[in-house]
Amino acid sequence: MRLAAEDVARSLRGSWHLMTRGAEALRELDLSRDGFWRSFLAFALMLPATVTILAAVRLTAGLPNSAGLFTAPWLVLSVIGALCLAILAVPALLLALRPELGQASRFTSFVIAWNWAGIVSASLMAVPAAVYALGWAPPALALMQSTFFAAIVLRLRYCVARAAFGPEGRGIALPLVVASVVLDYGVIRLFGLF
Repeated sequence: MRLAAEDVARSLRGSWHLMTRGAEALRELDLSRDGFWRSFLAFALMLPATVTILAAVRLTAGLPNSAGLFTAPWLVLSVIGALCLAILAVPALLLALRPELGQASRFTSFVIAWNWAGIVSASLMAVPAAVYALGWAPPALALMQSTFFAAIVLRLRYCVARAAFGPEGRGIALPLVVASVVLDYGVIRLFGLF
């Protein structure tokens, strides 16, 4: 199983299109069993975002980036773990609350779309992190920029849930977004970031 550049581009584009085209954009994603496992393999695509977010987290922790980004292994593992767990937490919560969803094709579609949207989300959040890490924005401005990008991420999450769960998606989407915010906060606190 491998990720072809064309598949990656189509999947990233499809997850972004969920905000504008709704459920019809799901067709751009590979919703097969292989597509399910590829969506987890695609977490490797978060590497550039991870490095950028790591640089911002190091500055927030008072560690200079001039010493090297990987001089604090615990911090590197914390950032990687937090990014991956933030994506995996919502589907895991859904399975814990409603185990029967694990057998539903719409849940599989949700996980695939959620994983790809998570990669897009990490890339979006890396933009204000990069601006801050490069010293182009003071902490207050970087926080405001992060808030604006977070609003886009929340909209994307809402659209993923609505599209994947069909007609009942409207009632599920908002609670999922709220749960994702709470879980994100918990993950950040768990790993001691920010």
